[in-house]
Amino acid sequence: MTDATQQQSGEDVATDAETAQDDTMSYNGEFRPAADRTEQSPEDLELAADVEEAMRDVVDPELGINVVDLGLVYDIWIHDGKTARVDMTLTSAACPLTDMIEDQAHSAVVDDGPCDELELNWVWMPPWGPEKITDDGREQLRALGFTI
Repeated sequence: MTDATQQQSGEDVATDAETAQDDTMSYNGEFRPAADRTEQSPEDLELAADVEEAMRDVVDPELGINVVDLGLVYDIWIHDGKTARVDMTLTSAACPLTDMIEDQAHSAVVDDGPCDELELNWVWMPPWGPEKITDDGREQLRALGFTI
């Protein structure tokens, strides 16, 4: 059994394939720290940076700010050379526009972007909070009239 399918307590957890709504989206809420994963090559790190840049084209439909500057993207990890796993959250677990964000992410990272595949892993712990918003995100929100 791999680290990805076993919790620290040793209990089996569902794999991404078992919990995915479709072939690319995972809903297990698992956030694997970097120590639990294989080392990233320099090429993987460069590709992860390209994926982060592509994710800036994914805009939260309610706020109009990209998901990176909102602090919704927690981690990007490359495996098998061309597959990006993006651990991210939403401002609310009950967000009715999740499908729209998934479609935008796939378009940005796969259709128009640097990767052959995208795995979105929705993470709910730690929960998102306004402290995760980048300085650029704060400026964008202020320009829209939000007090941050």
